Amino acid sequence: MSASFVAIANLKGGVGKSTTTLMLADGLAYHYGANVLVVDFDPQANSSQMMLTERGLQMAYEQGKGVVSLLDQFADGAPPNLADLILPNAVTLDELRKAEQKDQRRGWISILPSHPSLRFSEMEVEERLYGQGRRPSELASDLHRHFAAALEPVKSLYDVILIDTPPYLSPLARAGLMLAETYVTPTLADPVSIWGTKQFSDWMAGNIAADIATRNFIVVTRFKNTRYARDAEHELRTIYLKNRQFGPTIPESVQALQAMDRADLDSYNTMRGKYGNLRGDVRRLSESFAGFLATRMGITAPQLVRN
Repeated sequence: MSASFVAIANLKGGVGKSTTTLMLADGLAYHYGANVLVVDFDPQANSSQMMLTERGLQMAYEQGKGVVSLLDQFADGAPPNLADLILPNAVTLDELRKAEQKDQRRGWISILPSHPSLRFSEMEVEERLYGQGRRPSELASDLHRHFAAALEPVKSLYDVILIDTPPYLSPLARAGLMLAETYVTPTLADPVSIWGTKQFSDWMAGNIAADIATRNFIVVTRFKNTRYARDAEHELRTIYLKNRQFGPTIPESVQALQAMDRADLDSYNTMRGKYGNLRGDVRRLSESFAGFLATRMGITAPQLVRN
């Protein structure tokens, strides 16, 4: 069965897109034994850095790995080829690493990483093609076809492909959104974030997915349990995005920041050690999203392989 393509996306920055990406990757791999590929389209490279560490991110770039090299193929007019561009060893959970060593793989995480140089590579492509009279929408469509063709040969190897997108609408960002079948939208419970989330939803409905309401999974992140936040969340659920499916609310926690900090490329942590009192939230998030995907695909919800 081919992978489900999922974009983690919102035009509002600072809402926890990369954190949500990693929680979903860890939760689906750990609890369901899913093979997950993370594709990082964001030049900030937060997902890549948190999974690989800063040193690992730079090593991957110097070895020609990642989205930058795939974009370079497009710029050179070369056929898309993911061979040797994906890092298959991005797992940070000790349970998954030990299972792999015992040849008992039940869940694995790979990554097609980003790098800060991606913003300059994308700018060069835009300047050259716009100088030839190409329009942004045409470039987005061409990039979509290039990345879709690259992922086609490997999508049967994964259960889920998570696409971390930047908080803006460049042609590359639009290509990432066009790849997806479903959309996870993290947001904060405050008026500014709610307004930004609604603007993103309206733009998506008009430009990418007219049926966004049935394909959208909303996650309220960094939630502070105050009356103000509860009222804002209630408005989001009952007024602004009342026809969407919502996942569990993720509380604000120092543990969430610590969980994303990998000390070194050779360092691993257990699910309990990594997420602490947030591990129940990670499980609820993965359970809710796995159910959402199963409903979308018309299949039976998968069974947990680890509690």
